Amino acid sequence: MATNPPSNGHGSVQHPQEKANSQIHDIMMHDASNGAIVHSFDPDASPQQKAATAGKQCDQLKSIIAQQDGGAQGEKELSNDAICGGTVPTITVEDADRAPKEEQEKAGSATPSTVPGEYPSGIAPAIPDWYKVGWRAVANIDAPPLEEGEEKDKHILQLFLSEQYYGQWYHNAAIIFFAVFASHFLTRFNFGWGWLIVLLSICNTYYVTSMTRIRRCARDDIQRELVKTRLASEHESAEWMNNFLDRFWLIYEPVLSATVVASVDQILSTTTPAFLDSLRLTTFTLGTKAPHIDKVRTFPRTPDDIVMMDWGISFTPNDISDLTPRQAAQKVNPKIVLSVRVGKGLATASIPILLENISFSGLMRIRLKLMSNFPHVQIVDMSFLEKPVIDYVLKPVGGESLGFDIAHIPGLQTFIRDMVHATLGPMMYDPNVFTLNLEQLLSGAPLDAAIGVVQVTIEAARGLKASKIGGGSPDPYVSVSINNREELARTKHKPSTYNPTWMETKFILVNSLQESLVLSLLDYNEHRKDTPLGAATFELQKLLEDATQEGLEIPVLKDGKDKGIVRFNINYFPVLKSASVDGKEILPQTNVGIVRLTIHQAKELDASKSLSGDLNPLVKVFLGNSTSYTHKSQIIKHTNNPIWESPTEFICADKASSVITIKVIDERDFLRDPVVGYMSIRLVDLLQTDPTLDREWWPLNGCKSGKIRLSSEWKPLHMAGALSGADQYVPPIGIVRLWLQKATDVKNVEAALGGKSDPYVRVLVNNITLGRTEVINNNLNPEWDQIIYIPVHSLRESMFMEVMDYQHLTKDRTLGSVELHVSDLARESPPDPQYRYESTGAKEVAEPIKIEGQSYKGHLHYRAEFVPALNLKHVHFDAGENEIQIAAHKTQRIHDNGSSSSSLSEVEEERHVTVNRPMTEAGTHGQPHPTDSSGSVQANGAGDAKPDDEAPSPTEKDAAKEGIELSKEELFKHQSGIIIFNVIGGHLQKKARLDVLLDDAYWPAFSTMKSRGTHAQWLHVGEGFLKELDFGRVWLRLNESGDLDKDDVIAEWKGDAKDFLNATLDRRSSFTLTNEDGHSSTVEIEARYVPVPVKLLPRESINNQGMLQVDLLTANDLRAADRTGKSDPFAVFSLSGAKVFTSQTKRKTLNPDWSETFEVNVPSREAANFSVEVFDWNQLEQSKSLGRGTINLRDIEPFTASEQMIELSSEKHGAKGQVAIRLLFRPEIIVKSRKATSTFSSAGRAMTHIGSLPFGAGKGVVRGIGSVFKKDFGGSHEKLDPFHAAPEAAAGQASHPIGEQIAGDDTSHATPTAFPSLSRTPSASGPPSEPGTLRVTIMSAKDVSMAETKPYAVIRVGDKEFKTKHGNKTSAPEWNESFNFAASAHMPKLHLWIYDHKTLGKDKLLAQGEVDIWRHIQVGRSTAAEVTVELQGGGQARIRLEFDADNNPLAPDASFASIDRSQLQTSPSRFSIRGRRPGSNEDS
Repeated sequence: MATNPPSNGHGSVQHPQEKANSQIHDIMMHDASNGAIVHSFDPDASPQQKAATAGKQCDQLKSIIAQQDGGAQGEKELSNDAICGGTVPTITVEDADRAPKEEQEKAGSATPSTVPGEYPSGIAPAIPDWYKVGWRAVANIDAPPLEEGEEKDKHILQLFLSEQYYGQWYHNAAIIFFAVFASHFLTRFNFGWGWLIVLLSICNTYYVTSMTRIRRCARDDIQRELVKTRLASEHESAEWMNNFLDRFWLIYEPVLSATVVASVDQILSTTTPAFLDSLRLTTFTLGTKAPHIDKVRTFPRTPDDIVMMDWGISFTPNDISDLTPRQAAQKVNPKIVLSVRVGKGLATASIPILLENISFSGLMRIRLKLMSNFPHVQIVDMSFLEKPVIDYVLKPVGGESLGFDIAHIPGLQTFIRDMVHATLGPMMYDPNVFTLNLEQLLSGAPLDAAIGVVQVTIEAARGLKASKIGGGSPDPYVSVSINNREELARTKHKPSTYNPTWMETKFILVNSLQESLVLSLLDYNEHRKDTPLGAATFELQKLLEDATQEGLEIPVLKDGKDKGIVRFNINYFPVLKSASVDGKEILPQTNVGIVRLTIHQAKELDASKSLSGDLNPLVKVFLGNSTSYTHKSQIIKHTNNPIWESPTEFICADKASSVITIKVIDERDFLRDPVVGYMSIRLVDLLQTDPTLDREWWPLNGCKSGKIRLSSEWKPLHMAGALSGADQYVPPIGIVRLWLQKATDVKNVEAALGGKSDPYVRVLVNNITLGRTEVINNNLNPEWDQIIYIPVHSLRESMFMEVMDYQHLTKDRTLGSVELHVSDLARESPPDPQYRYESTGAKEVAEPIKIEGQSYKGHLHYRAEFVPALNLKHVHFDAGENEIQIAAHKTQRIHDNGSSSSSLSEVEEERHVTVNRPMTEAGTHGQPHPTDSSGSVQANGAGDAKPDDEAPSPTEKDAAKEGIELSKEELFKHQSGIIIFNVIGGHLQKKARLDVLLDDAYWPAFSTMKSRGTHAQWLHVGEGFLKELDFGRVWLRLNESGDLDKDDVIAEWKGDAKDFLNATLDRRSSFTLTNEDGHSSTVEIEARYVPVPVKLLPRESINNQGMLQVDLLTANDLRAADRTGKSDPFAVFSLSGAKVFTSQTKRKTLNPDWSETFEVNVPSREAANFSVEVFDWNQLEQSKSLGRGTINLRDIEPFTASEQMIELSSEKHGAKGQVAIRLLFRPEIIVKSRKATSTFSSAGRAMTHIGSLPFGAGKGVVRGIGSVFKKDFGGSHEKLDPFHAAPEAAAGQASHPIGEQIAGDDTSHATPTAFPSLSRTPSASGPPSEPGTLRVTIMSAKDVSMAETKPYAVIRVGDKEFKTKHGNKTSAPEWNESFNFAASAHMPKLHLWIYDHKTLGKDKLLAQGEVDIWRHIQVGRSTAAEVTVELQGGGQARIRLEFDADNNPLAPDASFASIDRSQLQTSPSRFSIRGRRPGSNEDS
């Protein structure tokens, strides 16, 4: 602050001034003590003197914050230059949202104080999935539809209330009820009149408010409907918009004019003809009057995401009727002057061409397609509903003053107008539309970038109605275009025929499927213009539904009249999108695709062949040895350093062998154009240049100097065999046996919600999941103990074992990964004809799990071991040509056969690769690419190079030449090995992918891509490891889901692996996949088999798992638990802690005779804990244990029935009693089903066959398979069909018949029942048409609730419903209650609900399920069955069904029995809420 020194004069004011100075001095000292720098100087001093005074105290400036903290840390002295040189900023933009480091260090971990409403300093946290944001989430628009039962519960009032009772009826009834009840209450308790007045005021307020709302809503609804009618039928004015445009145009027009001049001037300079010196836009303005919107019409009845309007627009700058005299005087008309300079050098003259007085008007339809992402407008379609009116004044000679308007020349203006309409008509005259894809524009992708290839096979035309001028038959050909724009392809003409046949295939690059493909038929004329015969139009949008459409016949129309039909096939091959891996976008590696080549510029071109020293360079692009160019750039005049920026796209059928030749040519008008320089390069070398690095220049050959800059982009096509074709397949060198044991201390991603991660491990090779473990719920130290076999093909491969957290609704989250290299487990073996590689030993480690960057969390415990495969010859498939090559060769054959009118074939020239790597900035060749090879490579594809990470080693390349040969019989002697599948294609019911699974069908060995149509062409090679050939299974599933992690199986085939290989090992075979509805699809496959000698652990063998049949015979000498000296015993069998069977209760006996049979799946005999416990049943209290015994399953001989006497004992009473059982074990593959909750079956849960069939193994079972799958391997194309495949039981249901005993005492030779042992199909006669008595015994349930409840069950068949009693709190209720129902074919399902009994509140639904009765009860074969049903909501229930067809409960007399059976099933009472259960309609 500044102060004035005291003055010695003016004594009368000396005392007040001294007092003021004293106060100022105190203020200065106080500020100085607080750290402020105080300056005092003479007010009469000059500015320079004041600055010098302030500069002397610059060293006093220090950090105020540091002084406040009382320490020297963080102090920073400012230089004098910073002070004296100008103003020192104290607040910067960077520091505005960031606290100083000293404050942050001082605050430590304390939460910083923030101002409410300020911007977050870091990245905003992601919105949790369970938040409801936006109207779509709140309204549940995108939620999946409710199940049938939930939908009925939601709308249960609709069953009892008519339509007229909806709306305000409930509110009106409520207020009346409230008024009556409240007045009664006030009167009953002697309240005064004042309270009644309060009540009346409340009711009056509600009435007034509700009536106001009703009237307002009614008025708005009426007005809205009237506006809709007016919008659709009348045009509106847009004066508010015109008023805005009038003001905005004056500001925007100069910017628009400058942009147009800058763009057009550049184009004119590059396209100037040789006889002109230059073309320039010297004047350009659109005037001061803005375009106007005359009228607007809106169409309200369109889909929610479509906005469609008709705009009447006009641009009439000469119309001054709506302008004021002042505006008219200042008006500027549109004027465009093109200066054409003629001559050379100094002898040049400029000729102005004037275009002025431009006017335009028309009616345009605009259609907007909205979307949820930015910019929220996806597509804008524009078209003129009628030809616009265009007027102008064009003065080509004489300029503005002496120019002559060419419109005065008769016929010329009309000719120009017709040419303009002819050009704009195919582009944007109705019905054609001009499409502007804003989403693509803002994405940065080029507008002309191709999104795919359309293959059109033009077969023939029939019944053409045309004739030549002067008589004769037409010579028709087909011209292919998009929306009648430029011609993209044409067929050869057929002479003198009305029914031509072409059979030609054309490939069209498309950048949008919102347009139409036009096949125009024309009559070829040799000396005059071809005559149009008509056109056929195909909407490309249809290819989104089915990308392969064959046998199309579309009428040929001309002026709306039928002129015949054209027959063609059309396929669409879209561009494959890149996949995001570790934050990087990686394109799929394919050999067929689209190449986008951009020729940017050239430098230092050799001008020695030009007399003037200047070139007019252009570029031509040639493919292979072809002499016809595929692309030609524009000509750049008078320069040796041209800049073209010319892009082109073309289809590449074989990337590995493609060679591109680029020639730089000097354009000379009437002389032969010489080649300035050229270069030939392999496409793989060109594609490996990194466009993100420095610009790469390529040297030109055949010249003294010159270089050219190029860039290229590869777009892989979704074509059969593109990703995993036979030509890309490398035989396996062995397998890696991964024993995933456990993980410890994994990352917890659910800590915020109070939970734990649900981890599982997936094994990825080349970003493809080849195996995964089961999910361990809510555990940070999971133990999987699972073994996975992964085929490997090279020592350079690596496997990622990624630990994932399962998410039920969203995508699974990663918890980290561990990488394992094959080179750590294997090495090349010494010369050995059988094995090329050998194991370096097992690797058992606890490796840290890498989560992000260099951070780790947790450890993964696993054991890995490499097992080599036999080195076989001919482990490959014949790699056929892709669809592009087939079409090209077919066209060539037709051409060679002379079907063309011209017999000249295309001349080829031999070319050699001249360069394989770019130059450096210094002009020398850069470092070689990984694919560089010495020597020149011919352009016809003699050099087939792959990237180094893809190219096999020399030993791998020679794998097909060296090795041993084994016959089919010798191959089948090896039990374990790798099956290699070549999935050719098939005819499908729906578009789907094919999943190939082996053995337990837990996770696909591989999956193809989803087919583009119902006529699938995959050409996909995949593989999977088979542990035991004799007992293995092959599963083929058609999966409609496009997500590899989701299942939507629509058809399935399953069969024995050995028979499958026998049918496909040396030929292709067809397999029929069926579904429950009886629809079938066929798939064609061939296979190879590579043995791998793996020694399986006992726990992995098929003999360790299978179906155990248990006959509960009798018990004797049980302990007496009742006062009468007897017991009411029943037996409970448990496997690994899970109850699998509960017998019937025998009353008042110590020696019960049960004679019951059940079957249970045993995932592992080695790890099984199988036991039986006998209980005493009590009516009121919980059952008491009479003893428990353990059953040993390890020593059971398969396929041999053995009786055992199990000793019972208890801790309290010791050993007492015995149970006699008979065991029969049949080895089978236990099929694991992946549930929707991702909690899969495991050894702790024995019923792993729920939802799918177990498959047998061993001699007896193999014989049984023949009765299930009727096979015929006689032809070269066999069909392996299941027996008349009746639909299997619905997922989640399994049963076995009751009462089938093994006859005879000689049980050592007991034969198991024919496979499959579970009754799955109805008898030939079907369900009974006559009603019978169905006795349903609800036995028990388990896992219906995590906590203990008081459960009871409700069972319903038809219209009859029963309810069990509820017992004490338990998580595994046992009821053992029976009920009788009337059942027939009209009542196919049994519905089951399990509720938790609530004494005061509403009972809670715990789970529900349904049983297909006639899939388990088969009249004439099995009249009793025990069913285990998987429940929705979790858990399982056990039900016993017994059907008596002779007892008709609905027929007390014969007259009733004669009633039509269709009327037997009555609907529930409309007044009974309990009568309508979820799923009741399914009975009908």
